[in-house]
Amino acid sequence: MCLQKEYNKEMKESKGKKGAHITEIERYKIEGYKEIKLSNREIGKILGKSHSAINEEVKRGRVRQLKSDLREIEVYKADYAQMKAEEAGKNKGPGLKIGNDHELAVFLEGKIRDEKYSPDAALAAARKRGGFRNIICTKTLYTYIDNEVFSGISNKDLLVKKDGKKRSYKKVRKVALNNRTGKSIEERPETADKREEAGHWEIDLVVGRQGTKPVILTLVERKSRKSLYVLMKNKTQQEVIAALRRLSIRNGGDFSQVFKSITADNGSEFLDHVGVKEATGCGNVYYAHPYSSWERGSNENGNRMLRRFIPKGTDMSNLTEEELQSYEDWVNNYPRRLLKYKTANEAYEVA
Repeated sequence: MCLQKEYNKEMKESKGKKGAHITEIERYKIEGYKEIKLSNREIGKILGKSHSAINEEVKRGRVRQLKSDLREIEVYKADYAQMKAEEAGKNKGPGLKIGNDHELAVFLEGKIRDEKYSPDAALAAARKRGGFRNIICTKTLYTYIDNEVFSGISNKDLLVKKDGKKRSYKKVRKVALNNRTGKSIEERPETADKREEAGHWEIDLVVGRQGTKPVILTLVERKSRKSLYVLMKNKTQQEVIAALRRLSIRNGGDFSQVFKSITADNGSEFLDHVGVKEATGCGNVYYAHPYSSWERGSNENGNRMLRRFIPKGTDMSNLTEEELQSYEDWVNNYPRRLLKYKTANEAYEVA
């Protein structure tokens, strides 16, 4: 009963900081809340921690016990979890390059686990924020994660872990049989090809679960990698044009200087190049070669970032414009190594 009263009280008063380390006192609270059958999500709300942080904590403190009927069960024990946390904490001592900068460790854990940052981007954010005693390099951070130095993150928290091998592509020189009137990407000016000026965009669709209709129209600016997203009811030419008009209204209604060119694939939804030009005020629409997605590499990479929030197979029927806008903001405010750790928004402002 006392635990239930404390639960009711803390549900009203809890305003903890997500991403902060779990303290010994909080561990004993977790043990008590598990005894009264609260879910990890409920415990996270009470303590002001992320759901994933509580999941990791409960796994850390899990021990096997025998019940009176000799059945074996797993339960969370605060003293065992505390011992494990102290052991992990020792690994962050003077023997490691991170030293005893626990504030940096907490910052990196929060960025990677809760905000979906890569280790490299998390370190860029740490350098930008400043105030830490000992910033480590990206390779060292990956090594720490591999060796489970951090108590709050592991390799499963990394959404993308590249193997360093660059994919090879075969040049395709074919004309799309369904698109004989559109301009080929071979006619695109060199300033667009070499990303020498802003205003040259790539356009694509991100589709949801098979059998569902909603899709997302994505545009990525080639120089700055700035992304724009619009929710569409289906993947038709009419919806593409309507989405581009909505995008124009959302951004002030005059895209004549924003869109100098747009490069699309040969999907039927993009073949109305006249409509695309009218909707955006764009003078030129180009089409990549068939089966040559790498010719729109900025769009492909940008879509992979969006997939962190909308994995393949997601039903987007309940996706709201507000949610999609939050994903767009995240992508455009993410530090990029290829932009010398500027965000797409920062690069676009000076492009």
